[in-house]
Formats: sequence, structure tokens, C-alpha cells
Amino acid sequence: MESDISHLANILRLPGRDVISGKGKLCLSANYLNKLNKAIDTINEEDVTSFQIVQTNNTKSNLIRDTQFLLDLISKTSSLKLIPDETKDYETVDLSRFKQIKILEIIKLDINIVTGLQKLRPQIQELTCCKSLKSISEVLQKCGGDNSQCFYWNELKVANFTHNDISSIDNSFERTLSLHTVDLSHNQLSKLDFTSVLPNLKHLNLSYNKLDTVPIFKGQIQNRLQVLVLNNNFIENIQGLTSLFNLQQLDLGYNCLLDHKTLLSVSHLVSLQSLNLQGNPLAFHPYHRQLSCNYLNKNAATVKFLLDGHILTKNEKILTGSLYPIAPKLQTSCSLNSLESSAASVQEKSRKVRYVNIEESDVVKENEPEFTPNTSSQHLEIKRQVEKLREEYGEAWLYQHSGLIVQDVLGLDKATILSSTPIEQVIPINMTQESDDISTFNEDSSTNENYRTAEMENSFHSPEPNEEVSDVSDGEDVVSVGESCMFLATNIGTKNTSMFVALTDCCISERDITTIKEKARWHINTIISCEKCVEENRIKIEFDTLRRDRKQRIYEFSSEDIETFYDNIKGKIDSVLNSKSKTDDCNLDYQCMKCSEIFQKSKSALLNTPSIKCPYCTSPMVVEKI
Repeated sequence: MESDISHLANILRLPGRDVISGKGKLCLSANYLNKLNKAIDTINEEDVTSFQIVQTNNTKSNLIRDTQFLLDLISKTSSLKLIPDETKDYETVDLSRFKQIKILEIIKLDINIVTGLQKLRPQIQELTCCKSLKSISEVLQKCGGDNSQCFYWNELKVANFTHNDISSIDNSFERTLSLHTVDLSHNQLSKLDFTSVLPNLKHLNLSYNKLDTVPIFKGQIQNRLQVLVLNNNFIENIQGLTSLFNLQQLDLGYNCLLDHKTLLSVSHLVSLQSLNLQGNPLAFHPYHRQLSCNYLNKNAATVKFLLDGHILTKNEKILTGSLYPIAPKLQTSCSLNSLESSAASVQEKSRKVRYVNIEESDVVKENEPEFTPNTSSQHLEIKRQVEKLREEYGEAWLYQHSGLIVQDVLGLDKATILSSTPIEQVIPINMTQESDDISTFNEDSSTNENYRTAEMENSFHSPEPNEEVSDVSDGEDVVSVGESCMFLATNIGTKNTSMFVALTDCCISERDITTIKEKARWHINTIISCEKCVEENRIKIEFDTLRRDRKQRIYEFSSEDIETFYDNIKGKIDSVLNSKSKTDDCNLDYQCMKCSEIFQKSKSALLNTPSIKCPYCTSPMVVEKI
């Protein structure tokens, strides 16, 4: 034992100054601490406490000198770390000789064999117990082996109880009013309730537990908590976050969040600056970041917000605040219960199971036209248009082009037709490179008739094999196959609504920014003009259509997307014009329905011909062969 004391004293002579000044930490094993306590007890107390040591070469004087040095070191140590030994031949570990301990770490030692904590309790500021506890009351109430009564830990500010076997939180934290940082990670916690305890708590770590819902926070902790770490649990419900108004950092990574609708509670966090959702099932959605931004509070656009470790882009900041919480800040218990019940109903709705009938691939299902009920004013307008068409075309008002116009007026899907009278497609395109002011386009009455004819010719064509047909599905839609590009834009004409504008080889369409469902679509041939205003980052497009709400669109793009969008739409319109010029002088094949004879007619020769007749039997009943 004497050799161990001398060896320990020689090791600690040089770093002892840093330990006494607080710059270093004294790390002792339980076995060495017991030997040191035993050596101090066996030596004469008068020799130990005396500062006049006789300089002799005998063994006793050297042991007294080394023990005196270690005793001074222990009494002035402010930071101590206790670790176990391989032998473990000790029953208790006494800390009573440490007078100025402020930082104490107990690693892999049973807290019930540690004594002397009761005297150190009023001065300890940081306490760490790793792999030492089964309940928090063992250290905060009983003080380990002292088995004392409940007293306050007045100076305790940081408590680290990680890697233990704690399964519940008792009322022990009521004695730690100054505590602002708590680490309970890597335990067995399944349900927590922080009510009036920990009024000054700012940082809480509950990662690597068995939580299936966010803990309930009540009292002053709602206004103090700033950092909440909940990663690697089994959390499905986060409605407990709605009361944490000053929360700045939230880690929900690697939990069981399935749907972005469960993030509704996040929109209440007005001070949030960082959110981690990595590892959740919803994080694998192709539009995860866009959908998550919809549920962020609008204040996220004013700071350098971190979503999954990356700063929000300019376009993502535009989406913030789109789904602001319906209920305001609630004060009464009744209103709080109503909010919890409504959030629970949303959660249950998101878990609803959907059943899908899978049909055979060789079964062809015809798409029935969908009819949207109109209001009374729209009904009267449609009635006047139909009566006007009937007076203009007479008995044949449901045939040829008038029938197509009726379909367009009623909003029905247009079917493929075989026209007996070819109509020249007139597609006037006015591409303006620079425009300082977007003015209203004035349409001439005679030109409108040609535009309408061109629209019918292009709208009621047979779909090509590779052409994608718009189909709004039930659920989260995806981008249709064949769409070359998609742009985030703001529709100036509809209260500055944000949406996606998609371009295909033959169509331009608008898609909902949340569900990606198609809301409107135009054929490239119906574009009358396209003007660009670089100073305002806006593009104005005029369409030839009978629907008043779709005649004009003014989109506002970001400075990076406006040039790309303009070049893409210009290239598609130019390709349509080139293909049209190549087919102006081609011959068209026709077949007589009466005599079944096949003959040809030049397309350019049919411009002024009112109708086509069979050259063999002069019958007007002919059809164009595709």
C-alpha cells in the first residue's frame, strides 16, 4: 500500500497544479481512492496535519510527505471522475474528504456504494452518473450510500444520467430548481410528463428511449425550453410540441413519422430555427423538403433555418407558412382539449387504410367524362351559349364543329373524331424577347373564330402512343411521365398563388404545390402570345380558349428559372410551327362511306372548299383515313 501511495503522489505532482486551479480533472479508480483513505487514517493525525516535516530518509517520513501532498490535493480538487477497477474488491467508496467538489462524474459504479454525497450536495454544479442508476431518486433523494432525506440541490445546473436503466421519472427533479440541462438518453423511458418541475430547463435530451409520443409539457417549462432531442425513439404523435413557443432546435430523426400531415404541430413553433426529420418514413418522399416547408411557421423564412442539416433555399422559404395552424394560441384548458382532440382526429385520419383493386393488364377501362356541377350564374351563361349555337347552325347544331364547341362549353372531355371537312390550323404566335410592361391583349373578332377553329382541331386529336394523359389520382400524385421540366412560379392573377408549371412536348400545365395534382392544362398550339418582362421576372401567356378563366396567365419566376422557362416554351412553339409548315402541301387520304372508294386530295387545295365529295359517286359522306 505504501508503494501505491508513493507512486500515485509522484504521478500527480506535476499535473496537481492544474487540478487545484480547476483547469484539469482528477480521475481516480475506486480501489486507489480507498487505499488513499486508508493510508490517511493509519498515519498519526498530528504528523499528517503538521506542516513541519523532518527531512529524513526513512520510509515513514516519505509516506507522511506523500500523504500530506495527496490530502492537500484532495481537499482542493474541484473536478473529480470515479471509475471502476478490474478487481472490484471494495464495498464502499468514500468522498467525504473532498471539500470543494463542483463537477462529479461516477462511471460504471453502483451509486449505492458511494458515500459522502450528502455533504457535497449544496455545492455540486455538474453531476454525471453513467451506468450507475436504476432510478433518479437513488442519487437526487437518497444521495447514494448515504441514504439521506430529501434536500435541495441549490447549485446543480447540469445533470447527465445517460446509459442507465431508468424507466420512469419521479418527483426527484422538484429538488433541482436551478437545473437547465438534462440528458436522459439511452434509458428505458416510455412515457413522460413534465408539469411544474424544472422551471429553468433549456436543454433536454431524450434520445434512444422507448417513447411513442412527445412528452406533455406544462408550466414554466413551456416558455424556457430551447433545445429538445428526441431522435431514435418510436414517436408517431408530436402534438405535445404545440405549447413550446420558444423552442429553437428540434431533433425528431429516426422515429416513426409516416405522413407530413403529422407535422401540423410544428407550425406553432414560432422560434424554431432547426428541424431534423432524417430517418423517418416521410423523409423518403420525393418532395419531402417542399412538403415539410408547408408546415413550418412563416418566421422560418426570416432566419437561416436548417432542415435536415441544410439551409432552406429561396424557393423553399416561399412555401413556409402555407399551412399555418388553424387554432390560435390557446389559454384555457377547454380549448387545449379541443385542440388535442382535433389533432388526434387528423392523426387517425392519416392512419386510414386504403384498399386498392388491381385489375388485369389486358383489361381496358374506358374513361367516362366527368361533369362538374356549375353554379346558377354559370348555368345561365352556358344556356345562352348553347341557344346561340343552335340558332346559328340550325338542325345540324350538334354535328361537325358546333358539336365540338358545345363540348367545350359544357366542360366535357373531348373524344377522338374523324372530320369530313379539313380545317386549316391558324396558330398566330407572338414571341416578344423583352417587354417592360405587360399589357392586355386585344383580340379581333374575325381572328377569334380562326383561333377557335385551331383549338378544336388541336384539342380533339387522337392521343399518340407515348402521349401522357392527365389523370388526377386519389392520393399523393406524382409527376407524369414525359414532362421535360417543372418550375416553381407564382400566379399573379389568382391572389399570388404558388404552383408548379410543367412543360411537356405538347402541353403546358399547372400543378398543385402540395399534392402535385394537375389543376389546368393547355395544348402548345393554343398559345397566342408569350411576353417576358425581365425587370419583374414575369412572363405573360395568352391562350386561345373559350374559358374565360384560362385565357391569360401571368407567372412570376425566380431570376434563375425565368430564362430557362422562356427558352423551353419558345423552343416547343417553334417546333410546332416547323412541323406545321412541312405538312401544309401534303396529300390527305379519304374513303367514301357509300362506295368504299379511296381517293386523295391536296391539303392546300381544300382551304376554300366548303365540303368534300367522292369523285366516283359524288357522295358527301367521306371520312379521312388516319
